[in-house]
Amino acid sequence: MQPLPHGRVRFRHCFAAIALLVAFTAPASAAEQCPVSDAAITKAGGYVQAVTAAVNTEFSCEGAYRILELCQLGSSGDNALSDIVLSKCEPRFLPKAAVATKAAYEKARAKCNKIAEKNEGSMYQGQAAVCIARSGRDFARKYGTKS
Repeated sequence: MQPLPHGRVRFRHCFAAIALLVAFTAPASAAEQCPVSDAAITKAGGYVQAVTAAVNTEFSCEGAYRILELCQLGSSGDNALSDIVLSKCEPRFLPKAAVATKAAYEKARAKCNKIAEKNEGSMYQGQAAVCIARSGRDFARKYGTKS
């Protein structure tokens, strides 16, 4: 058997390294799925009702946002879910927030609203709503209380 040229050996090692990397990182990078079960959907009378109930019953700001992010409707229906998330996140930081923090929060919300202003359609309203909820979650993380 003839020895492989130097470039071929490198290629084999590189290919093996890439194959191992893909094999071990694929499960870790798998996207999370909406935690609302089929049973919850049936019990609630539909997907929208089940997701709304899940966001409503979630105690934490983080948890409510996570459900919204994973189960978003992709339409203007996300506005109501975003409002629920904000009702859990904003009390953690807004009441005692400094004027500069409140101004930064309003600026972040306005940036999100531009998504729906620049684009027509219910899908963009949903994207803006999720963006606003994310802003509320992010500000609660940074400036909020632990409870």
